[in-house]
Amino acid sequence: MAGGILGTGVSGLSAAQHGLDTTGHNIANVNTEGFSRQRVETQSTVGLAFRSTFLGNGTQLAGITRTFNDFNYQEVIFNASQYNSNNTKYVNASRMDNLLADPETGITTSFEEMFDGINGVTEEPTIISARNVVIARAETVAQRFNTLYEEISGQHLGAVNEEITTTIEEINSIAAEIANLNGKIQVENAVSGSGFPPNDLLDKRDLLLKNLSEMVQVDTIKRDDGTINVTIGKGITLVTNSFALPLSVERNEFDSSKLEIGVATRADTVNKTYITDQLSGGSLTGLFDARDNLILPTLNELGKLAIGLADSFNRQQTLGRDLNGDQGQYLFSDINEPQEVLSRTLNSQYNVGETKFETYIRNTNELSGEDYRLDYDGTNIEMTDMDGNVITQFTPADIATMAGGTAIAVEGTGIALAIDTNNLTAGDSFMIRPTLTGSRAIERVLEDPEKLAAADNALNISATNNPNNIELNLYELTAASAPAAPLPAPLPDNSISIEIDAGAANYVVRDSGGTVISGPNAIPADQIIDDPVAGFRFELKGVLAGSEVFDIVHADNPGFDETKKFGPGDNTNMLEMLNFQSQRTLDNGTNSLSESYADLVTTIGVETKSREISTASFETLLAGSEQRLAGIQGVNLDEEAANLIQYQQAYSAAARIITVARDTFDTLLQAAR
Repeated sequence: MAGGILGTGVSGLSAAQHGLDTTGHNIANVNTEGFSRQRVETQSTVGLAFRSTFLGNGTQLAGITRTFNDFNYQEVIFNASQYNSNNTKYVNASRMDNLLADPETGITTSFEEMFDGINGVTEEPTIISARNVVIARAETVAQRFNTLYEEISGQHLGAVNEEITTTIEEINSIAAEIANLNGKIQVENAVSGSGFPPNDLLDKRDLLLKNLSEMVQVDTIKRDDGTINVTIGKGITLVTNSFALPLSVERNEFDSSKLEIGVATRADTVNKTYITDQLSGGSLTGLFDARDNLILPTLNELGKLAIGLADSFNRQQTLGRDLNGDQGQYLFSDINEPQEVLSRTLNSQYNVGETKFETYIRNTNELSGEDYRLDYDGTNIEMTDMDGNVITQFTPADIATMAGGTAIAVEGTGIALAIDTNNLTAGDSFMIRPTLTGSRAIERVLEDPEKLAAADNALNISATNNPNNIELNLYELTAASAPAAPLPAPLPDNSISIEIDAGAANYVVRDSGGTVISGPNAIPADQIIDDPVAGFRFELKGVLAGSEVFDIVHADNPGFDETKKFGPGDNTNMLEMLNFQSQRTLDNGTNSLSESYADLVTTIGVETKSREISTASFETLLAGSEQRLAGIQGVNLDEEAANLIQYQQAYSAAARIITVARDTFDTLLQAAR
């Protein structure tokens, strides 16, 4: 631009015009989300040399910058990520808390009503109407378990899966937009001079990053060309330069209803890398946390409770006699029905062939509600919990035993494993879920109120050698009873004896003549013995000294022993069932049925309150950080109005300079004429 007063006036006019344009742009975008206030930066031009000094030569535009503070911005996206993560967890925990704690939808009331019905039978064992109440309320309890399972797995888990799918679609859409903006910013920076960044494009990209941070924790790496690389979670690349790496929703290798997040450099890659465990922050992580640490554990706990309930009542039914004097039948469906036994173990989708394991519930008192994993290396099968801690290892001999149809008990877990179909190949993996579907499977199967076994069984137990005062308790009668089978059923003889060897490791069963009819058989670690001949399962409580001898006699056997002759008014066995209301039969003897459910409700209630507090905390932090950022980048209309007046005055003044220059030039022309 030419020097002198005219050039100076024109430069001032141009600077004021840019100021007016920028101020107008700010005012127009006062309500635009993510917009950063822009300002004009000017600098004086190099003066004209005149003798020993420089004459001023006006101004020039140095740049148009946005008022933006990266530290405050990073604070906002971090707090947004944490708030949305905790809020998602809180919303899901609150729904679960309301479902289980509400007397109308929970199971506490159904338990109480069932035990009230049992108490009625203990008072009047022969009254059919009282027995009908127990049958009806057992049905209500089973249906309540079924309803809770359907509500949690269908509604809660189903909603989480839908949200996961939707969130991944949104993340991919945002990532593609960021990559596209990266490309535009790179071009704009290349063609524009220094100090003239594409501010509006940068604002759009920052807004997208904030939206992305609400779904997953985000980190960025700035590049010299103005583009950014975006990583999520523990360094998973989502955007690099103008290329977005799309995430995908994949099925869990064991359970197709359980979703995982996969990633690959090519969209058509079949076996993608799972990154679910590497994500953090945002609503997406909150969804996975709600699923893995709330919904599925709740289903496992409810399943454990339903299995424990069914097992306790079913076994006690077999230990009593019904109104007709016959051995009791199951009140609820068998916890080890063939279909349930097979469905508790899942094959990995990467297994070469399908191997079908049979998972039997052996001791409900030892059930933990945990899942387990099996890995076969070609020789042994290693069983671990889901944290990778080794539970046990099955040798080739064990595998052969299981494949032969004999279940092997897994100490401390309450389960036993056998193999139905053996196609084991090195590298195969399996997941065991002993209790997940327990609340779905429970069903009341006893229809006839007369079949309710209120009376005691016909067996007497005594010890002839018992130095440590070990208790031998009947666990379940498994043989048919009279009159369906000839006396002395359920025993194989009028009387039998159970003898422990000197090492307290094995036992034998002898008939009344002293002949060994079963054994020697090993005593399992939990001391619950399923003898194939005795006609019952029995439990040894206490520390065996060795050489114990127990006698079991059929005591309702005419001509032999009638000390436990049947009477229809006997309520002995029903009193045992009533004791289940307070008897601690779950969680290794630490919880009763009601206490176990109360523990579940309490745990979810505490989790809900904890998430509520965390959500409120991060909500406050987010509001504060957003306010601080808005104070820096937000448009202040009062300030912009003042700027308008300032630039308007500057514009008028610069125009006056040009007028003066014109008048001066006209005077010179007039003088020359």
